[in-house]
Amino acid sequence: MSAAALLPDTLSTPVSSDWARPMVERQLAILGRLAEAGLEIAVALEAQAKGGQAVIQGDVAMAFNRVARAVRQTIMLQSRLIEALQDRQAARAGRQAAARAGAARIVRRVIDDDRTNDAERAERLAAEAAERLRAEDFGDLLARPFGEAVADICKDLGLAPDWLALAEQCAAAEAALAGKPAEAPNEPCTGPIEVRWLDDDDEPSYGEDPSPSGPVDWRKRRLGRHARDSS
Repeated sequence: MSAAALLPDTLSTPVSSDWARPMVERQLAILGRLAEAGLEIAVALEAQAKGGQAVIQGDVAMAFNRVARAVRQTIMLQSRLIEALQDRQAARAGRQAAARAGAARIVRRVIDDDRTNDAERAERLAAEAAERLRAEDFGDLLARPFGEAVADICKDLGLAPDWLALAEQCAAAEAALAGKPAEAPNEPCTGPIEVRWLDDDDEPSYGEDPSPSGPVDWRKRRLGRHARDSS
């Protein structure tokens, strides 16, 4: 079974709590109420211009233009908030799908590398992993890191992978989800290393004395102590 087989035919995105969504919905409701109030004022001004009940004293046309402009700006702001909310939801769904696909590949690799698996057990583990991947949110990687979710799935399936290698794979996958390049492992230094020791009578090559209090006894300098020359 391939890694893609671990994914459901339709990647449903579980709805999780989003602290920003209620706030945006509240803002949209307020803007809607402001737009309705402005529209009522504009309608009243229109009636006054046609000889109806007086609403204001002064230039009715100028007041109508100002109210109409405020209503238009309110509607434009509503549209921007709605677009931002839709973009946020689309980006969240995309990250969830990408995280679920990456987790499926890693878990599939762990199952394939388990030498104790026969074909029947591998098939059963793959089916169980697919169920776990469907249930996992992968929505908030700050609240529940990607590597923690993958490790929990492996533990629940009874798998015992190389946990260090698994952590490295998860870190690389999480970096890819965040759009950051994965950190390269530290390579050992294979070049020559030059080690130099100061003899008792050696002094540094720079001219000025580094000690503000006078000449330095370099034998004590090597031990981390400065001393004035007694001579």
